[in-house]
Amino acid sequence: MNKNMRILSILKKLTTNKKVCVKELALDFEVESRTLQDDFKKTLNPYFGDRLIKTGDCYALLKQEQFHDLFKHDYKTSKQFLKFLSMVDSDLYNQFKKEHTELIKALKLDSSTLYQIENSPYEKLKSHNLERLDELEYAISNRHYITITHQQPNEKEWIFKECQVLKILYLEENWYIAVNTLQNYHTDNAMSCFRLMRISFITKIRNYQTESKTFHRDHIEIINAQKNLKYIQTPFSKIHTTPYKVVIEISAFASTYFRAKQYLKYQRELKTLPNGAVLFEFMVTHDMEIMPLIQQWIPHLKIIEPLRIKEEIIEKMRLFMKEE
Repeated sequence: MNKNMRILSILKKLTTNKKVCVKELALDFEVESRTLQDDFKKTLNPYFGDRLIKTGDCYALLKQEQFHDLFKHDYKTSKQFLKFLSMVDSDLYNQFKKEHTELIKALKLDSSTLYQIENSPYEKLKSHNLERLDELEYAISNRHYITITHQQPNEKEWIFKECQVLKILYLEENWYIAVNTLQNYHTDNAMSCFRLMRISFITKIRNYQTESKTFHRDHIEIINAQKNLKYIQTPFSKIHTTPYKVVIEISAFASTYFRAKQYLKYQRELKTLPNGAVLFEFMVTHDMEIMPLIQQWIPHLKIIEPLRIKEEIIEKMRLFMKEE
């Protein structure tokens, strides 16, 4: 069976069955599973987009009437979701409005957007980066080793071979991946091959040569990395470093903002002092996790411990104020 006939047969199965699975299709069509994965990824997915839902090695097609029922089933949640979408990505929301005008009217969201967000809440990836995102999702789901070419602006191009992509992360308004690699370039710990990579700086992704090579979930490096991923809260986090405590006294004025917003994942209020200031504790794995936040709120805070952070900030300010 040639590719065109195979695609038509898959389409028929998608429209008549609840789901189709790659392993079963491979037996029916007498082709390799990888060939069918390419059919879904390169031919069907670009056409159906988010309506083609992948679970494991199975695919289901979300039909138009099911899509509308999905949103109308929970009126309040659907309306909140679309309002949120209008705030974080107005372009996508406007595209959604054009494609689903009746649904928008039914939810009474056909009026102009009510919110104006000046600072984009997240990094909008370009089209080629979105393709990379699909490749990375596939590598994570199937535990494939891949080769990643990565180049930061005005820096040397690096090629990382046999990468184990662990997770896609969103940190400080940018998209990253957590990766175990064979090389430990740019890491402080010579024994660690773990690193974070900005997705927008990935220029190429290539599957392992010949047949796709996969890794096991119980691989010792995977277990260690997954266990420590919970400590990541900024791009400066170091997962192989034991977290340490930073205690800061924050003025009565500024503490209101710290109570309203969780600036770091491991932030907690300790106690209120007689002068109205509040002690906050932050658990970090690197000074740079907390230093930008401290600098942002000077002079409304005082570093209680460790004092070396206070001394480092004073030195930075001294250098900044120094005349040439």
